[in-house]
Amino acid sequence: MTDMPFIILTCPECQVKNRVKSYDAAKIPVCARCRAQLVAPEENKVHAKYGRSLKNFFNLPNVGLRDGKDD
Repeated sequence: MTDMPFIILTCPECQVKNRVKSYDAAKIPVCARCRAQLVAPEENKVHAKYGRSLKNFFNLPNVGLRDGKDD
């Protein structure tokens, strides 16, 4: 997997599903159709912090600790 994962957010105004690849705490994602904000400002800060953490750990090598089995 080479691309960062994205999240699908449903617009609270027009119900269109929007694909958001990354968050920036200074920019709140808006709907592609009606331009309504997809998340509240405080929620956006949390998502931005999570996105930075995900970027830091996204391409770490697999050292065999996760075998894909559910215990």
